[in-house]
Amino acid sequence: MNKDRGLFLLFWLSFFWFSQVSIAEPSRGLTLICDDWPPYQIVNDGKVGGFSVAVVDVVFKRMEVNVQGYRHYPWKRAITMLEKGMVDGLFSANKTPEREVFAYYPSEPLVDSPWVVWAKQEDELEYKRFDDLLGRQIGLVRGYSYTHDFWQFVEVNKLYMLTTSDEQNFKMLNAGRIDFTVAELGNALHVLKKNHIYNMHAFSNAPIKVDGLYVAFSKERVAKEMVERFSEELKKLKAEPLYQKLYEEFFSI
Repeated sequence: MNKDRGLFLLFWLSFFWFSQVSIAEPSRGLTLICDDWPPYQIVNDGKVGGFSVAVVDVVFKRMEVNVQGYRHYPWKRAITMLEKGMVDGLFSANKTPEREVFAYYPSEPLVDSPWVVWAKQEDELEYKRFDDLLGRQIGLVRGYSYTHDFWQFVEVNKLYMLTTSDEQNFKMLNAGRIDFTVAELGNALHVLKKNHIYNMHAFSNAPIKVDGLYVAFSKERVAKEMVERFSEELKKLKAEPLYQKLYEEFFSI
């Protein structure tokens, strides 16, 4: 009887161990998804590249963890797929309490993501604080969150007009139809380069907000231990010249 119980216990311990290994580093390879948000994720002829893809790829190769590939979806659908446990990970995602219910986040972000005020260089405007926006027209994108304090300030003072995209705002700024716009630094640099606009100034020393961009991992499919390993390898990479080289490759204007 004792022998049978010992065998039974050994069976379950073995099953538990193998299942944890399988969850931590699936032999099938990780399924990772993202949206199209240059230069972090760039979709070209159906293929996904960009800064975040390059960084994630280096980290997993160093971990010797196989990735099936990188697929792209509209952001809202991608979040739903992660929440339902349909994929292993999603990037480049901000960390929120709502998402932490179903996702593990590494302690290390892929990159910091500052949202900054922009103006045309020849206008010689200054921005250090909200009051510097008074009496000016600011182009903002409908549906963007920015911050509560910023929204409250521009709404109370009636300083803004809503548009459909950062690209539209920069074109209006270049044409002198608005005085300022607010945009995420990396994505804005890509938009400006794409539209051959090179006369914009970013007030990077006074960001509206700074968010980290992360890989969010499914709690249903990936073990926390692997997420911690990912964070450790990412931190090492960020201390190397290779990381800076990748950053300059995708963020130069």
